[in-house]
Amino acid sequence: MIRPSIECWLVRRTPAGAMILLLHAPNAPGKHPPLWQPVSGGIEPGEDARAACCREVHEEAGLHLDGHDPICVIDQITIVARPGLTLDKSVYAAIAPAGDIRIDAREHDGHEWVPVAVVAGRLHWDSHRTTWARVAPVIEQLARASPAA
Repeated sequence: MIRPSIECWLVRRTPAGAMILLLHAPNAPGKHPPLWQPVSGGIEPGEDARAACCREVHEEAGLHLDGHDPICVIDQITIVARPGLTLDKSVYAAIAPAGDIRIDAREHDGHEWVPVAVVAGRLHWDSHRTTWARVAPVIEQLARASPAA
């Protein structure tokens, strides 16, 4: 099964430096152990990847990207997530708008703003580390261009 999906790396610049939002997914027996990940999710029928990105950010983090357009960093990358599931993923980066994070408790049990330097060490999936390596330089540019919160 090939599933179209998105991944969105959200950044906030603080006086301490750029911070990346990671969401904590609890243990899902047969699928994955507890893990940290960026906002991610599927693309619904008739929806384009950018619209899916904005919808997933709202559903998973409670933030609206209105006026904070996500930047497409990877138009499409194919990732074998697990046997029987392949993702055709578009990867985005965006400045996170102000506001409190409100996670969807059906998918995540926590969140954390993490310094750029420690993001890779928190990620469980090789695919997330691969996309992070490509997104990190864009995140640095975004963080330099945005004012500190």
